[in-house]
Amino acid sequence: MTFLVENDHDAYARILVDGLQDVLQELHAIDLLDLVSFIRFSQYTAIEDLLQSSTELFFKEGTLTFAWNASVEMDWGDVPTVTLAMEFSHLTVSVFFDLSLRAMDQVVRVEGILFDPDCRDPLEKLKRLSRAVSDAHLPRQRVRPSLGLYLPKGPGNSDPRA
Repeated sequence: MTFLVENDHDAYARILVDGLQDVLQELHAIDLLDLVSFIRFSQYTAIEDLLQSSTELFFKEGTLTFAWNASVEMDWGDVPTVTLAMEFSHLTVSVFFDLSLRAMDQVVRVEGILFDPDCRDPLEKLKRLSRAVSDAHLPRQRVRPSLGLYLPKGPGNSDPRA
């Protein structure tokens, strides 16, 4: 097992940000005042529930979890920043990272990575993380026209409104 701590985890962070886009959109839908309140009063169970609700439609159970640490940076006139300690663990890769959310963006700062079995090749590490993130995703749900919502037009998907 290798525990990797480097100064520059940008490539790993990019893989995570790309793989977390749906979850990030869900997290931005959470009321900021509620989230700040939960953090200030150390209501980590409530934060964990919110994060679980934001991930359950997109990731296999237990692959993306809250690490029970959070902070808020808020000053008069500045955009608030909420930082959540997170863990992604799937297949043979575990990534420990901080997810910072702001009004218009998010930042992932990778704190460490575990590979099991040991891996020395940097390119192979990137491939393994990318495979793990991809495999952790649940299949996309198709919306049924009978619910009043329509699938994009394409092969086998005729739009009854057309």
